[in-house]
Amino acid sequence: MASSLVFSNEEERLELLYQKIERLEAEIRELRNLLEENSILVDRSVELQQQRYLDLDARLLELSKIASVEDSESEDNSISSASDQERELFRNALVLFEESRYAEALELFTEIIIAFPFGDYAAEAYFWSGELFLAQLKYEDAKLSFLSVVDQFPDHERISDSLYKLGEIERVQGNATEALGYYSKVITNFAESGAAQLAKKSEEIVKEQSNLVD
Repeated sequence: MASSLVFSNEEERLELLYQKIERLEAEIRELRNLLEENSILVDRSVELQQQRYLDLDARLLELSKIASVEDSESEDNSISSASDQERELFRNALVLFEESRYAEALELFTEIIIAFPFGDYAAEAYFWSGELFLAQLKYEDAKLSFLSVVDQFPDHERISDSLYKLGEIERVQGNATEALGYYSKVITNFAESGAAQLAKKSEEIVKEQSNLVD
């Protein structure tokens, strides 16, 4: 009888031990999942922050370009008033963008597109309109803006950036194949651009998430 009781107590202790082990294993699995999720979030956060800085640098560069043009043209009285008006609209739109006054900025970019459809800043107006829509998570509107740059201004310097942005939109929308197609165009046709470097990183992320390997 005593041996039976001892055996029973031993079974209970083993059962409790197994339960503790199972709980610990479950906790370990949860911790691993959290670490993986946090790692992904950190990587993505760093990537987004990097892109925000790049976009900010680009807008500041545009403003500096405008200032440079105005300085160089200040001695040339033959510059048309239409060109002056378009440049002033574009500069004001970028300033509003920097101040996060998105609706007002978009109005000015739209005015440029309507009034100067093939002007010096039309492609830029489309591009920054796309950025405005992206900032507001209006992906379809952003897509149309970037596609306008690609389709209407095939030789413009914003083509690589626009293709990359299109790839990012497709990625966010879960369209891996379409995203990879855009990244490939950037990497192949604009290998030395900053957009190509970002496209390579995004390409790796899409392939990992979609289990696509070369």
